[in-house]
This record gives sequence, structure tokens and C-alpha cells, in this order.
Amino acid sequence: MARYLMVLLLLANTAAYADDEDAPTKPPSPWTSELELGYQSLGGNSDSESLNTRVGLTYVKKQLRQTVEAKYLLAEKDGEEDKRKGQLELQSDLKVNEKTYVLGNANYIDDKYGPYFADFTLATGLGYQLLRLETFQMEVELGPGYRHQEPNIDEIDDDDIIVPETVDELILRANTKFTWKPSKNVELSGRITGIAGNSNSTLETQINLTSAVTENIAIKISNTQKLNSWVPEGLKKRDSTMTINLLFKI
Repeated sequence: MARYLMVLLLLANTAAYADDEDAPTKPPSPWTSELELGYQSLGGNSDSESLNTRVGLTYVKKQLRQTVEAKYLLAEKDGEEDKRKGQLELQSDLKVNEKTYVLGNANYIDDKYGPYFADFTLATGLGYQLLRLETFQMEVELGPGYRHQEPNIDEIDDDDIIVPETVDELILRANTKFTWKPSKNVELSGRITGIAGNSNSTLETQINLTSAVTENIAIKISNTQKLNSWVPEGLKKRDSTMTINLLFKI
């Protein structure tokens, strides 16, 4: 796993320090991108390694905003694969006036060891910019959608949160996100996403603290909490994940 991390670090370093002598004479690019890398290795009575990456792309031009976010998590324990999860989210926003926009959102999760092999949601709706200040921004979104989930039958165990049936249902999706910059080098951002459906409802919150090291490199600490409305008896309804990553802004 370590060789994958070295390749990603080399690519990020090359992009972050690319020659930009002509930048001042060019108009600002509508594209912005971010790359996150996190790696952990533990040794002792049991050996474990984990690698998590994130790539984010944003395109903003006139009334259109498009975002793409891809995440990947790979974990090994005692030389054997323990977790492998990939996620891809795409969203397009089109402004209809100064504060309101129409949105389309698609989210796909591929999880080899989770409750579902495949978890796909497609949603639309309206978004509204509650606040857009110099240091603080906040948006809310609401709309209907559709969810398809394929259960991971092979991984059903006493401690797995699984409904052993394929899910195809209508859902209601709500999303709130904010960004606060108390200083030039520190940023606090958050996101709360709720999905309500007949089979199960979830509420996921993510809080990120980013501290800039240089103009293009920062340290990012993220904490994610996910609450399920239903779990098998004896299991907890809440799952949590914390990561510490290097963030490259390109």
C-alpha cells in the first residue's frame, strides 16, 4: 500500500509546484481542484495500514456550478484486506436568481465490506443561499429523489447493519453546508445530509478543520458521524470516522 501513497504524493507535489509564471496575465480559471492524502501504519501485536484519498473538482461560470468529489478508503489488517470503499458524488447547480438555484445530485458508493455492495441515490430539488458574507457562507437544499441499494449478502454477520433485500424506493433528501474562515489560514466547514426512505433513514454530519501550511498545502482534520434510524438489535445506530489528511489545492 505504501507504494500507492508515494505515487500519489509525487503527482500532488508536481501539480502543486508547477510553473505559473504566466498566471497573472491569464484570466482566472473556472476550475479549482483539491487532492487529499491520508496514510496510517500501526505495528505491535497486530499490524494495520490504512490509506484514504479524496479528489474534488469545482467548475463555476456565470450561473452554473458543477462539483465532483471522489473518495477512496483501503485498510489492511495483519496483511489481509479489511476495508475497501469508494464513493463518487456529482452535483450541478443552476442559479435562477441571486440566492436560489436548481440542483441535480448523484451519489454512488461501492463498499466491498459494508452493508451494501452498491448504494446509489439520485435527487433533484432547490437550493437557497441563506448567508453569503465575506467570512461565512451557508446553503440549504431540499428535494425528492430515488435510491437503489444492493445488499452485501456475503458479509452478513452478527455485527453488520444489513437489510438483506434489494432496495428501490423514493426518498427525500435534505442538505445543509457552511464555510467559516475566521482567519486567512484557518477554515471550518460542515455538511449535514439527511435521507428519508421507507427502508431506512440516515443523518450524516461532517465537520472539517483546515489549517494552511503554504498557499497550496494544508492539514485537514475531518470527523464524520452517521446515524441510522434502524439497526439490528444490539447494534449501535451511530458510526463515526475521523481522518487527518494532507490537502493539496491546485
